[in-house]
Amino acid sequence: MTNPVSQDLIKKATDLIDRSRLVNLTIDLTNIPSPTGYEGDVARAYHEVLKASGFDATLQPIGDERYNAVGRLQGEGGGKSLMFNGHLDTSFGPEQAHRGIGYQCKGTLVDDEWIYGMGSFNMKFALANYVTAVEAIRKAGIKLGGDVVIAAVAGEIEKAPVNDYEGRQYQGYGVGTKYAITHGAVADYCILGEPTNMMLIPRHCGTTWIKITVPGQLIHTAWSQVERNAINKARLVLDAIHEWIPGYCERNRMGDFTPRVNVSAIEGGWPWRGARTPDNCVIYLDVRTIPDVLPVQAFNEVRDLIKSVVKANPHLEGTKAEIFLSAPGTSIPDDHDLVTSIIAAHTNQLGQAPKMGTETWYSDAAHMNRYGIPTVNYGSAGRIRTGGGGFSTQQGEHVHIGDMVDIVKVYIEVILRLCGVAR
Repeated sequence: MTNPVSQDLIKKATDLIDRSRLVNLTIDLTNIPSPTGYEGDVARAYHEVLKASGFDATLQPIGDERYNAVGRLQGEGGGKSLMFNGHLDTSFGPEQAHRGIGYQCKGTLVDDEWIYGMGSFNMKFALANYVTAVEAIRKAGIKLGGDVVIAAVAGEIEKAPVNDYEGRQYQGYGVGTKYAITHGAVADYCILGEPTNMMLIPRHCGTTWIKITVPGQLIHTAWSQVERNAINKARLVLDAIHEWIPGYCERNRMGDFTPRVNVSAIEGGWPWRGARTPDNCVIYLDVRTIPDVLPVQAFNEVRDLIKSVVKANPHLEGTKAEIFLSAPGTSIPDDHDLVTSIIAAHTNQLGQAPKMGTETWYSDAAHMNRYGIPTVNYGSAGRIRTGGGGFSTQQGEHVHIGDMVDIVKVYIEVILRLCGVAR
C-alpha cells in the first residue's frame, strides 16, 4: 500500500528542483567516457556525487577496474524502500566520436533545451534525475520513512563473450546489477529510468542468442566446388530462417505487440586470403521471447528448424545450433503498487496518465524481478529533437531538459508515496 501524501508537501519539493544542477550533472557524467568494461572513472565520480548528496555511498568493485556506485539514504522507519537503478556503461565508446556531437563523450548544450553526447540518452540522464529528485526532497526538509537507494551499475549493455571475443569489454547483460543485488543493493521496489519517453514499461522481452555453424571445405580456389563452400551452403539455412521468422513472431503475439528475430552476424572465410574457401560459415541469431516464454523454448524451436533443413538437404550434414546467451523476459502486474503509484504521480504532475507498453529491448529489470524486487522501466529520454520518439542514429544520443525536469517531479511524488514521510 502507498502512503497518503499531500499535494502541498509534494509541491514544496518539486518547487525546489534545481534545473542547473540537473543539466550540469548530466553533462559532467557524459564528459566521462565509459564504454562497457571501462566504467571505473565514471563510477568513482558518481560515488562522490552520492556522498555529497547525503547518501551512505559504497563503491563496489566487480573486477577489472570496474565498479558499481551504490548509495542508500536511510529513512526514519515506517515506509517502504525504493531503488533507482541505472547503468554506467554506454552503447559505444570514443571511437564513434566522428559521427557527430551525439556520439562524442562530451556533453553539449544546444539551445538551453537539449543535451547531446554519448551516454546522455542511454542512460546518464537518469542518474542525474535520481540525484536531483532526492536533493529537492532534502532541501524541502522532508524526512522519509523508508530508504531511497541509487544503484549506478556497470555492465548492463547487451554484450556477451563468444569465440575469441572475450574480456571485460564484452561482459554486459547485467553483471553489475547481479553483483549489486547480491551485495546489499536491495529494496522493496525499483525504477529503472531507461529511455522510455515517459512510457511506463512493466514488461519486456527476453533474448536468446544462438550460433549456427555450417561446415564447409577448406581448399584452394583452384579445386573449390560451389556446393561445398560453407558460405554458399549457409544460404539455405538463412532462407529457412527468414521463412520461419514471420510465423514465430505471429505465434508469440501479445495483443498488438510481437517480438522480433534478428540475424545479427555472419562469419566465414578470411578476406585477406581470397584464394581459400572457408571451413565453416557461422550465423548468429538474436531471438526475442515474450516474458512467459523461456530461452530454451526459442532455442529448441530454432534447433528443430535447423534439423529439418539438414534433413531436406543432406549436403548440410554437420550443421549445428548452439545457445551462447540466455536472458528471460520479465513482467509485473499492471495493478502492482509500484505501477499504480507511478500512474497516479504521473497523472498528478503531468496532467494525464502515462502510456503503458511492452518493449522488445532487454534491461536489468529482469534480474531485479527474479531476485524479488518488483521493477519497471520508466524514464524521460526517448524524444528526438527533429521530431518523433526513440533514438536517432543520425543525430546520436540526446535528451530534452524539460522532459527530465518533468520526470523528476514524478519521481519525487513516487518517492513520497512509497517511502512515506516520517512523522
